[in-house]
Amino acid sequence: MSSNTEQDQLPQQILETASGLYLKYGLKKVTMDDISKAIGKSRTTIYYYYKNREEVFQAVLDNLIKEVIAEIGMRMTEQQSFERKISAFCLAKVKTSEERASFFRAIEAGMDAEERSKHINEAHNRMMEAEKNLLLKVFSEGIDANEISKLPIDEQKSIIFILQSGIRGIRREMGLKNNFENLHQIVNTLTSMVIKHSR
Repeated sequence: MSSNTEQDQLPQQILETASGLYLKYGLKKVTMDDISKAIGKSRTTIYYYYKNREEVFQAVLDNLIKEVIAEIGMRMTEQQSFERKISAFCLAKVKTSEERASFFRAIEAGMDAEERSKHINEAHNRMMEAEKNLLLKVFSEGIDANEISKLPIDEQKSIIFILQSGIRGIRREMGLKNNFENLHQIVNTLTSMVIKHSR
């Protein structure tokens, strides 16, 4: 009989194993059988926690989003001022995206347009929403500390959307050239644009 702690850790172990398999073989080629063999548990055990491949994959994505948001949030809370928090968001966003780029390439491999739209776009939308909530909190703190003007919520959301889109575009362009040399300088410019508009 396995201990409670081992049972508590099993769902997380399943997700970590599935992530590793996706990275190695791509999403389409990984079966519940593969996961159970890799983890050394019966398929019945896997099915106890996740009823099918789709559920495992969704849980892996949930996990990934939580990890990324926790890391970005931690980088932001390490900073004191509104400006530094915005800059920390941008730098952490680029870092976390680059670190997970190979995972996303692996899961996209072999997906058709419909599957890509369903899985990747959904993950993207959830990530955007979670980031927006982090940034709204920072705007609220900035307003309370009189660092920025009391902007209407719609205007805050517009600035946040431009910031999110901007940093994603910057990461993509720099990634294509595989040159992140000027990242800090570009992030400083993007941050000061946000500051100027928010004062």
